[in-house]
Amino acid sequence: MRVARVAKFAVAIALMCSMCLLAACGNGMQNAAESTGPTVTIGISTDLPYLSLQEGNKYSGFDVDVAEYVAQQLGYSYKQIIWKQVPPSERVQDLNDGVVGMIIGDFPITAQNKQEVDFAGPYLVQGQKLLVNAKDNSITSPADLAGKSVCVTSGSPAEQVLKNALGSSASIRALPSAPQCVTELLDGSVEAVSAGGVMLSTLNKFKGGGYLKIVGSRFATEYMGIAVKKNSPGLVYQMNKDIKLMMTSGVWERDLKATVGQSGYEVTPYNMPSSLSAQDSQETASEGTGKE
Repeated sequence: MRVARVAKFAVAIALMCSMCLLAACGNGMQNAAESTGPTVTIGISTDLPYLSLQEGNKYSGFDVDVAEYVAQQLGYSYKQIIWKQVPPSERVQDLNDGVVGMIIGDFPITAQNKQEVDFAGPYLVQGQKLLVNAKDNSITSPADLAGKSVCVTSGSPAEQVLKNALGSSASIRALPSAPQCVTELLDGSVEAVSAGGVMLSTLNKFKGGGYLKIVGSRFATEYMGIAVKKNSPGLVYQMNKDIKLMMTSGVWERDLKATVGQSGYEVTPYNMPSSLSAQDSQETASEGTGKE
């Protein structure tokens, strides 16, 4: 009995510490009326349809749903969440400075990123794929990119995968965000975009206008995580419990289908993480089989 009480007390202390670590100041946008209690500032992308999109004062998408679920499990109400757009170049600094308590959205778990931040999750798995012009039948796999130009998000697994696979035989253009890469593809500046299949599907639906298509099988795997300040093991432990609860309760699948599923992307068991161990995204091309 005493052991059980001690265990419960330890969990309570961990949760209190988690809330203290997450409480961050910042000039973000609150969901509703000003809260009189503690708040949590969540860094997020704002231009990823069906994942994390800002329209006026409203934020929507699967990343938003996951962040809200985890924050609420940690004791924050919807009104206590403050959203803040964080450019990729400022993510680590904002976490370290306490400007945000966590960051979600287009922040893949990689060995390099884990040197600078801690990750809870992954909360989503997606396969690396290619997006090309709808009339282009010359590209169906990374090998076809030799002598061509391809756009990737700076620091993404796709960037390293293609560098490892192609070396200098392809022109790899790295931009701050995947939506910028899609714009480059639409205006003819590049011949392909490489990113996670979930993201490519949502961007193609939102921006493609029928002019683009996703080709080939997945050739690498990307694990998306929730980033927190480095050396936050207690917080990561608690957040992993919350992500697991979201998955086992059915909320995860419901929310993914209600958001990403509306882009035409077919949600499959591949997308649900089998382990919450912050495993690294693949950095080598390995042709996948089956649906994501």
